[in-house]
Amino acid sequence: MEEIIPCAVKDQEVFRRVWQRVMGDRAMDDCPVEALPGDLQGDLSCECLEELARQSQADPSGGQSDQASEDAAGAGWEAREPQNQELMGRDDTMTREQMTRESEQMAEIQELKPQAETAMAQMTAPQEQPDRTGRMRRQVMEALEGWQFYRYLARRARGGGARILNTLAGDEHQAARKLAAAYFLLTGIRYWPSGLLGTPAIPSYWGALRNRHQAEQRREADYRASAGDWDGSDQQELYRTLAEGAQERCRALRTLLEEDHMM
Repeated sequence: MEEIIPCAVKDQEVFRRVWQRVMGDRAMDDCPVEALPGDLQGDLSCECLEELARQSQADPSGGQSDQASEDAAGAGWEAREPQNQELMGRDDTMTREQMTRESEQMAEIQELKPQAETAMAQMTAPQEQPDRTGRMRRQVMEALEGWQFYRYLARRARGGGARILNTLAGDEHQAARKLAAAYFLLTGIRYWPSGLLGTPAIPSYWGALRNRHQAEQRREADYRASAGDWDGSDQQELYRTLAEGAQERCRALRTLLEEDHMM
């Protein structure tokens, strides 16, 4: 009796391909073995199984195609490996260069940050307006001090020098009155601090003339700078007049120094 062993036919399509490869053009009806569906089990004879095994081993494409594919894939990877390593090395180099550039940029940003913060603070900080009325009040006091100084200095002068100094004292008193009037128009406050005046220190006549000449130069510059802080034509005209007066007093003091030096 023929030996029978159990086996499972997993795929009918596989059985059909095997049959066609072995039997050529013979129809499937000539096959004495029926392939069962994949979810069923059946019995095949040992002779049939051995024949199928021999036919499978004789198939030139069986088992070699997979190995050839693996060999080809391995050869392709080996061929691409140097290129892949080169690309990886290039990527590493680019990454290091990029990190270096970013570090340099961060260092520059940190270096420029204080300057940027200072500039931003200056831009956003409210611009301080000049204390124009306060400066005008100071100028009133300086004009009164000049008036007091020329009066005392005239007492120590001789002849024409005394008359010139008394004229300069009158000019200073008039300048103080103009500034006080302008201050009252702006603020509504009368400011005339003549009671705060004291006796000026005059150690020497010539030295007093020199010091007063320098003071008049400073006041001329102050008046011209004050004229630029006002938009109104009245204030600008006032300060131009005061600057010209300070300039005239400088000339008069220089004349007194020249005459006394010749004597």
